[in-house]
Amino acid sequence: MTTAPVFIHPITSCMVPHGEVARFHACVSGMPKPEISWFHNRQPVRPTKNVVFHFDEVTNTATLIIVDAFSEHAGQYTCRAANNAGEATRTSSITSWTDNIKPSFTKKLKFQSVLEGEAVELKCKLVACPPPTILWFHNNRSIPKERRRRICSDSKMHMHTTSLVIDSIKEKDSGSYKVMAINTEGSAESTASLLVSLREEQSANYLGFVKRSAKAHESIDTMAEQRKDRKIRVELSLICFFFVFVCFKQFHLSIVKLTG
Repeated sequence: MTTAPVFIHPITSCMVPHGEVARFHACVSGMPKPEISWFHNRQPVRPTKNVVFHFDEVTNTATLIIVDAFSEHAGQYTCRAANNAGEATRTSSITSWTDNIKPSFTKKLKFQSVLEGEAVELKCKLVACPPPTILWFHNNRSIPKERRRRICSDSKMHMHTTSLVIDSIKEKDSGSYKVMAINTEGSAESTASLLVSLREEQSANYLGFVKRSAKAHESIDTMAEQRKDRKIRVELSLICFFFVFVCFKQFHLSIVKLTG
């Protein structure tokens, strides 16, 4: 006997603070056992380290677990149960960050090294609620707005992205860069260094490398010649020794004949 899937209980919506665990439970019956699929805003949900699927054979309960709930996890969740007799769906929702959140960087600034005249982008991501005030500093001095140095920011719910773009970078742009995010819950900062190499220095370093390589080759060639000379001297010594030995042998034989 086959029966189409039926949800015994509706899926309960949930509200979770930042970084907490979110769970959806779907109790479903059907024969044969239904195949369970989960969708987030109509897109299939795939299991990851942060998203776990579970099915309890005893209670026929399918569970979707989100280990760390972030803003990207907010939205509608649909559970679909299907077998060869039919299918059924139920939808619920999750709202993340019911509380205000102190700024926290999810992607910090990183060290960069660039050539003079190139463009560079210093970028980081953070989470905060309410939206933070973002400040940029170069060597502990506030960076003013100008055409060559542009500060860009973008927000999506509680996720914020900020970047500093520097065109035609100069030697004076080297140093320490800091970005600070401040809201009513607190503050956070991220720091990294930027190294600007002059093209003349780059060329000088390359020429130095070439000279060192040439000198190393000369040393190797000199060593090879010295080894070759030593080998020739050894061979000549052996030839002289053999010649003397032959002459001595012949002289000895001549003495033996005369005395005999």
